[in-house]
Amino acid sequence: MANQKRPVETTAPSQSPLNVLAIGAVCLVVGLAVGYYFGRQTAGGGSTGGTFSQAQGSDPGPQASVVDPAVLQQNEARLKSDLAASPNDARILVQLGNLYYDSGRFRDAVDYYGRALDLDPRNVDVRTDRGTSYWNLGQADAAIVEFQKALEVDPAHAQTLYNMGVVYLSGKNNPAEARKTWEKLLATNPNYPDRAKVQEQLSSLGASPAMPASPGAAKQGEGKGVDDLLQRMKSRQ
Repeated sequence: MANQKRPVETTAPSQSPLNVLAIGAVCLVVGLAVGYYFGRQTAGGGSTGGTFSQAQGSDPGPQASVVDPAVLQQNEARLKSDLAASPNDARILVQLGNLYYDSGRFRDAVDYYGRALDLDPRNVDVRTDRGTSYWNLGQADAAIVEFQKALEVDPAHAQTLYNMGVVYLSGKNNPAEARKTWEKLLATNPNYPDRAKVQEQLSSLGASPAMPASPGAAKQGEGKGVDDLLQRMKSRQ
């Protein structure tokens, strides 16, 4: 179920080159800030997974590989050999899913995460990674289904709630659901590390003032430049 593309037949007012550049710069910063939250949750696959933040109706396209092709081929062969010897080992299936996620092969990641979930359906981290893989394939509806299943097991799972809010906002153009999801994130995770950032996003959606920030949350964001904030997001598991 890929994102729906709706043709628009309106004529926009002309923009000056400087205005176009300014708007493009703002969009790039916002896209990066959101995208860094989409790191892979499951362990055992190497680096943090690829990031993705596409607007509704856009085509994700192929993602850049973060795994050396020779290393990918070697690890893939080893893991598939292990799997042939132990076909019901969910750990090996997850490792293959992680390997494909990290190399941008999200369709393969979906398949192997799915096989692992057949054996361990209550693994919330794997379920969330499968949903994020669907999102990287441009399938917002399928991503939300996986996130909903994860929340049935752990209603307060922070990364699932954050990712789900992003998909509602950017993939479904539904700020009301995004706001509701992020408010639940803050309510169920009072010490959420990036609480101040989420509250900023809620404010940008016109949300009513929600729960107060946890102690030290405002101080945490003071003096932090965009680059520093993005780096903290990127490194968070």
